[in-house]
Amino acid sequence: MFTQVVVHRPKDEFRGETVAFLQRVTEAARVLPGVVEAVVWAEGDGERFVLTTTWESPATFAAGEDALFDLLQSVPYDEWMREPLDVLLLDEIPPPAA
Repeated sequence: MFTQVVVHRPKDEFRGETVAFLQRVTEAARVLPGVVEAVVWAEGDGERFVLTTTWESPATFAAGEDALFDLLQSVPYDEWMREPLDVLLLDEIPPPAA
């Protein structure tokens, strides 16, 4: 498995737009080949929203991320966000063999 984690810290006036955008991304991602799960998370105080997409493999992520590119490029991140996005690309470490 392979997971991308993107942390968004929107300005107060753009929280609603950020959540709506992230929900559109999850809807678009869920129908892509190789996507296992796409979820938006909120920190309790609403300061940070986290988008996680889990893919079958790094290869399916690489093949599918281009399908989301136009949607991702449509957001004025410099205007909406307090800080640059934090992006984590995580490879699963399988449990040891029994």
